[in-house]
Amino acid sequence: MKIVEKKENSIGILIGENESLANALRRSINEIQNIAIDEVEFYKNDSALYDEIIAHRLGLIPLISNRKLEEPKSDGKTDMKSEIKLSLKAIGPCTVYSKDLKGDAKPVYPNTPIVKLDKEQEIEFVAYVRLGMGKEHAKFAPGYAYYRNTTDIKIKDAQKAQAIIEKMKNFFISAPKNVKSGETFSSFHDEDYIESFDKENKIFEVSQGEDIVFFVESWGQMKPSNILQESVKALDRNLKEVSKALK
Repeated sequence: MKIVEKKENSIGILIGENESLANALRRSINEIQNIAIDEVEFYKNDSALYDEIIAHRLGLIPLISNRKLEEPKSDGKTDMKSEIKLSLKAIGPCTVYSKDLKGDAKPVYPNTPIVKLDKEQEIEFVAYVRLGMGKEHAKFAPGYAYYRNTTDIKIKDAQKAQAIIEKMKNFFISAPKNVKSGETFSSFHDEDYIESFDKENKIFEVSQGEDIVFFVESWGQMKPSNILQESVKALDRNLKEVSKALK
């Protein structure tokens, strides 16, 4: 495996021709435990939005907390160890943001709008943050994963390609130095994007590569590299269970 792209909230790795592995890792991300608002009790809501719409928005707000939550008990009962209470009370005219949530969990993006209140409109609720997995509900997923094939770029006109490839040097898995006609290079970007640099298809020829690039984008609660590591651990646990069952 090789890291081909690394940013603050995303990472891309080359995993060869193994599409089954890429899909298994993608699904395993939904087995990483993460916190999210799971339930909301409204005491007052004069806004233009229904309770259900606001609750849905709240569930999709990425949260972080220094408190380590435990899973709810088998009977479904919750306590201080398994949930965090967040409260919010506001009177319009104003826009209510995620930073207005008060409690032991904080939003990753504090300026996420929740609802707009007109004059004398009020909203008051208590939200319960709990631990869960993306396979139970998408709001618990720590990020998003996808994969695609690499793109092969075959040089037709080396002289003209040199200047264009200089602009594209960060897109290559192995950046070419001296470009020659007939040579082929691989990029982790998709075919359509690469073709946009040569719309008449006179400088290079683009085709789908055999290798697969796997990307992870984080919602902000975890680093993308940590999400990838945890997905590998989740996949390993599942494979061990299969191995035990076969014995």
